[in-house]
Amino acid sequence: MEREVIVGILLALVSFFIVEGQDGTKVNILFIHQDPEGERLFNISLKFFDVNRNYGVTIGKVHRFNANLTDSLKLTSEFCTMFDKVMGSDNKPDIAIDFTRIGIPSEGVKVVLRAMGIPTISATFGQEGDIREWRDLNAAEMKYLIQVSPPADVIIQSIRSLVEAQSMTSAVLMFDDKQYEMYHKYKSLLQNMPTRHLLTKTELTRDLLIKQVEKLVHVDIVNFFIAGEVDQISEVLAAATNPNATDGPYFSDEFAWYSMTMKTSPTKLPHCIKCDREVTLVHLLPTKFDDPKGTVRRSFMEKELSETDKSLTGMFYIDLTIDAILAFRDLSKEGKWKDAYVNNTCIDFKAKGFRKYPTLDLDLMGAFNKTGVENGMGRFILEKNGKNYPNFTLEIRRMVFSPRKAEPIENELRATWLAGFTESKLISYEKQMTLSDHIAKTVFRIVTVIQAPFVMKIKNCTEDGDKYANCFEGYCIDLLKKIQDELKFNYTIKAVDGYGYMNHTYPHDWDGMVKELQKRKADIALGAMSVMAERESVVDFTVPYYDLVGISILMEKPKTPTSLFKFLTVLENDVWMCILGSYFFTSFLMWIFDRWSPYSYQNNREKYEDDEEKREFNLKECLWFCMTSLTPQGGGESPKNLSGRFVAATWWLFGFIIIASYTANLAAFLTVSRLDAPIESLEDLSKQYKVQYAPMENSSAWIYFDRMRRIETRFYDIWRNMILNDTMKDFERSQLSVWDYPVSDKYTKMWEAMNANIPPNNSYYAVQRVRRTKNATDKDPDGFAFLDEATNVRWQTTISCDFDQKGEEFSRKPYAIAVQKGSPLKESFSHM
Repeated sequence: MEREVIVGILLALVSFFIVEGQDGTKVNILFIHQDPEGERLFNISLKFFDVNRNYGVTIGKVHRFNANLTDSLKLTSEFCTMFDKVMGSDNKPDIAIDFTRIGIPSEGVKVVLRAMGIPTISATFGQEGDIREWRDLNAAEMKYLIQVSPPADVIIQSIRSLVEAQSMTSAVLMFDDKQYEMYHKYKSLLQNMPTRHLLTKTELTRDLLIKQVEKLVHVDIVNFFIAGEVDQISEVLAAATNPNATDGPYFSDEFAWYSMTMKTSPTKLPHCIKCDREVTLVHLLPTKFDDPKGTVRRSFMEKELSETDKSLTGMFYIDLTIDAILAFRDLSKEGKWKDAYVNNTCIDFKAKGFRKYPTLDLDLMGAFNKTGVENGMGRFILEKNGKNYPNFTLEIRRMVFSPRKAEPIENELRATWLAGFTESKLISYEKQMTLSDHIAKTVFRIVTVIQAPFVMKIKNCTEDGDKYANCFEGYCIDLLKKIQDELKFNYTIKAVDGYGYMNHTYPHDWDGMVKELQKRKADIALGAMSVMAERESVVDFTVPYYDLVGISILMEKPKTPTSLFKFLTVLENDVWMCILGSYFFTSFLMWIFDRWSPYSYQNNREKYEDDEEKREFNLKECLWFCMTSLTPQGGGESPKNLSGRFVAATWWLFGFIIIASYTANLAAFLTVSRLDAPIESLEDLSKQYKVQYAPMENSSAWIYFDRMRRIETRFYDIWRNMILNDTMKDFERSQLSVWDYPVSDKYTKMWEAMNANIPPNNSYYAVQRVRRTKNATDKDPDGFAFLDEATNVRWQTTISCDFDQKGEEFSRKPYAIAVQKGSPLKESFSHM
């Protein structure tokens, strides 16, 4: 430091002895400004020559013009009037110094300065082509109409470098509009870069800041840049840590925060006195200027500038003004200024519409470049208008703040950024340092609906505070993991109640996953979600991952009872008991008659001694006789007594009738059991009333039948109105008149039946009704048919042998992943 001071003093002494004894070069200045700050810094710049007389400059007349007007005609008129008055005086301006910023004041002043041929040094914001009135300067004009971009215009370019280095896909710049002009930056800042970005003025109050940050987050911005004073940066950080913010606070691995300031004091850093949580921030601030050649000016600036003005902006305006005056001094001493000067009045050119401009033979650019050696912030980089800018470097520091603390607990220099207008090769990292730990992770918010086999909850799985924990499995989860491997992102996932349907009542709000996407509370809706026209009006769908799924019928498989005694069910139990009673009674009666009849065999053995067949009808033989009499084998030898024969004959007649009746009933039983036609299609289901049927309430199947019956009703109303139209001619009406009902009411009747059948409100209860469990048997004594998407039906038939899928699928629609309307994820996922 002592060496720099000594060198500066020596340079000042040399300059003093060179100009000693010489009269100072007098310079008259036309100064145009737009705000009080610029005028204050200009006045400080003039003071430099009063303090440092050794530079051989005497400040003559300063003609000042405040260009803070919004009417271009009024501005041009007033400036011309002032200019003509000045040109008629004895103190005509030698050089113009222009501190206008941008817009009408800047453009209006420049058209006059060019037309008058006044050598000008301008500090207007803008890159090449942004200053419309100086776009078509010829080679000679470029040498004396010079624009140098101020630091506030250049420092913003660091965002472009960081966006490229960090591969950002979204970014927002919150800027202080008192320091920064962004009108020309909206298109050019991140032009030709694949980054969705916004530029917005920073709000001034805490409540408005909280709302502003919330809005930016909800348009999927994850990289935040803050350009402003350190106190303003601190307020934004505090607002972003507000725990009551929607989906906040916004300091996590999903977001990355950057800030920048032009203050040259290394101790003036952002703070977190009002922050409610830990904050990690990458902060850009100017490096210390230590070029020995600029010691004199820096000492002057340190003394004359207030704490408010000690910034790149203050140094820039002072250096620019001093260099402009010294350039005039050098050209004037060489005699080039007098020879080149053109004396014009504004009235001459205003009448011609400023169409023809004078050209000076004056190399102000070369002289201006030479005088910048002693600049406090270093020599300006001069190439051409739009690419002239101050030479400075920013430190890139990563800071970590604890809640409610002013000083950072970590403050590490990671890299430096060299001022420039190209994004590449401007960042130089410190040894073994990067910013890879300050990249906002791509985190998508996913909503899903639990529906096997697409999405299923893992049993006994807990998140344990890990927001990236995944307690789901299934086909869709496997698909998600494949996409994640390709696109490299993290995600949070939660289950909601439904896929999303439009409410029938005004204002027809959506529910389920569609609502989450529509309200931007989720980025992706994953599950067995059908592509429907009304859904496509509010969300976007990727290409289908599961093609054409229709509605099908789930029914219980018919169960045929089997039994060894199935043949007994042909007759009622009472009939069998009567037959059995008759059998015993007849056998007993036959035994009685044979036992006590004088004509029976056992009472007349001598009489029947010569007969070949001799049978004694004891009780055992009577039972056997009655039994075998019912078979084709027959009962054998009949009783000898008349009474016994009469009982046997009666029993034979009874047996014949019983056998005939049994055979007839058996044939009828086997026939009737096959009369119930099985349900094989929706048409079969609609034509019967025995088996109840219904879809789940508010499901896709429910909506399908609701719409079909509405369409039938609408068609009927159209036909009826046509028939009853009195304006139709008789012949036209006759062509529409038929005896039969011309419009089907199939779905209308089915809809009525479904509502009467009490539709289930969830799939579990629907499956239980199909299964005919105890609590559902009373409702559906003859069975229940569940109408649902075919994937659900097939899943139930896969995991249970009790179910069967009936009929062909109808109302087929594909499954796809849904994203927010206009989301780039649609293309990313579709091209996987």
